[in-house]
Amino acid sequence: MIFSDETEENLNRVMQNLNTEFVSEPGEMLHILADSKANGTAVGVNAPVLGNEICVTAVEDIIVDKDVTVILKNYDITGYMLETNKLKLSVITSVCPFKSPFGNPYMRTLSHSKPV
Repeated sequence: MIFSDETEENLNRVMQNLNTEFVSEPGEMLHILADSKANGTAVGVNAPVLGNEICVTAVEDIIVDKDVTVILKNYDITGYMLETNKLKLSVITSVCPFKSPFGNPYMRTLSHSKPV
């Protein structure tokens, strides 16, 4: 994967703020996901439907009904569009909280672009 210098710096900053403890207990996961939504912080999500790697994104919404549905941003920290962003809490294997705010990678690119 090829990163721009800015994206690599952002990823490095997130990784430095990584709380290396992954949480797999549903109640604790829900708490971490709710914190991501409330504070706009990044969160690492491990779920088979997202692939074999940890997806670093943020929570857009949490819907509590018969099941708990977590709606993630539709892109990850590098700007990669997720194939799905609506996950039941039961399909999430583990989560990892980050202290870093999650920003739209597209807006960072546009705001740093020079006018033509």
